[in-house]
Amino acid sequence: MDYSTLEPGQVVSRRTLTIDQQTVSSYVTAVADASRPWGEEAADKTVPPTAVATLGFRCIIEDLTIPEGTVHAGQELEFERPTRVGESLTYEATIEQNSVRRGSRFVTVGMAVQDSIGRKVMAGKSLLMVPAG
Repeated sequence: MDYSTLEPGQVVSRRTLTIDQQTVSSYVTAVADASRPWGEEAADKTVPPTAVATLGFRCIIEDLTIPEGTVHAGQELEFERPTRVGESLTYEATIEQNSVRRGSRFVTVGMAVQDSIGRKVMAGKSLLMVPAG
């Protein structure tokens, strides 16, 4: 992908994912997440917020074909409500900023996540430092 052609406002990833129990269990095991933010009873019915974000970032990485040497320099996340296991979520990633400074390209990607009826679940952005060239 030619990152120099990415323009603010350009949609670079759009996917709909259904988060099933197997995905949640794999995530919880991989990150050793023992937290139960909504209580023990809801733990098997609720998706960890960071799992919602991680699945979206995975889509962005795949769709942007992130090159070797890229640094994930920062991120901001805002969660609107809990996500239930089995919910379908639509992820949309948009370029917010794309510039070159000191020999590196800085790309800010915004991400919006909505449920199947259009309610906001999460919003966030990531700053990627991509090798220029």
